[in-house]
Amino acid sequence: MNIAGKVRSFLKYMLLLIFVVATFSYAMFQGGFVSWFLFYSVLTVIICTVLIAIYPFSIKKVERKLSKEVLQAGEKVEVTVTIHKQAFQPFFFVRVQDIIPEKLGTYHEAGALFFFSFQKRLVFSYSVHDVKRGSHTFQQLSLVFGDLFGLFERVTVVPCETTVLVYPHFYKINEIPANGSPKQLEGQRVRQSFEEDRSLSGVRGYVPGDRLTSIDWKQSARSAKLMTKEFESYQGEGVLVAFDSFLLQGESYFEHSIELAASLLVMFAKKQTSPILAVRLHDWVAIEVTQQQVFLGLKLLAKVTPNSKATPIVHKMYREWRGMHVYYVCIELNEQLRKTCQTILEQGANVTICVVAVSPENRNIVKELEKLGITIFIEKE
Repeated sequence: MNIAGKVRSFLKYMLLLIFVVATFSYAMFQGGFVSWFLFYSVLTVIICTVLIAIYPFSIKKVERKLSKEVLQAGEKVEVTVTIHKQAFQPFFFVRVQDIIPEKLGTYHEAGALFFFSFQKRLVFSYSVHDVKRGSHTFQQLSLVFGDLFGLFERVTVVPCETTVLVYPHFYKINEIPANGSPKQLEGQRVRQSFEEDRSLSGVRGYVPGDRLTSIDWKQSARSAKLMTKEFESYQGEGVLVAFDSFLLQGESYFEHSIELAASLLVMFAKKQTSPILAVRLHDWVAIEVTQQQVFLGLKLLAKVTPNSKATPIVHKMYREWRGMHVYYVCIELNEQLRKTCQTILEQGANVTICVVAVSPENRNIVKELEKLGITIFIEKE
């Protein structure tokens, strides 16, 4: 406690003492039933105030419930806090304040004030708007107990851990450069829509989760059971979405770049191409994602933080990308990235670099990448 706090505490005790002495002096000099009744009433109230202020507040359990434990960036979450206490727990008032993770979102008031109550539960709710991507953990609640006159205050911190996962926001991508058509004829690069039809390769039995638009009704009528069309993949051996978390500058584009990677992942998963997601945390981490398990990829992207270490030019994982179409999402372009992409190309992969924006000083890097046969997709161009 600092000097100012000690002075305020001393003044409170002195004020209480002066109040008692004043009422006693009034009773002594005035005399009579009324003056002595006033003194004993004040003394009784003060003694009760002190006893309740120092009486330990017993809490059975504290609960924090969220309307959603998994959200998407930009959404709103309702938080309900419940404090379970003894039914005859004496207190004058208690001020409860929930300690919200710093980067979770915006909120107006995350607390409540309760006066003397015999209820076994103290409940309050609040809302957090525009939640931010990431894994956020509530750690504790702060309870402040006080008396009628505001002379005494006791602060108690109660641990109550709750974790909420916020997925990155994703959106529909209608058109993006595809380095190689569905059949990759002579390495031709075309700008095609992902919504256009692909070449039909055959039919198979219907599997729950298949899109209704892919059902072959003629074959279904002939075989008396549902049959689903099978199309050629965008790449002969698959699609890979890679997110490079390296950030030296351009921090304003970091979240937008994650949203771009998430949008690509969701789009390919809906196309039933079972894309692979590779994310650079401390090192490259890769998982295969299906339409039913797209949340695994979003969960991985939710935990990404900026990486100050440059992308390795040579890495053992690049060999696993052979023959794949790599959609390489990054925040900025530099010479190190150019060398990395050249290594990936030498492993026999096709590369499309996807960025949110390109600064004028990086235009030369764009030209060098295009000379290597790499397609550059600039979202905000």
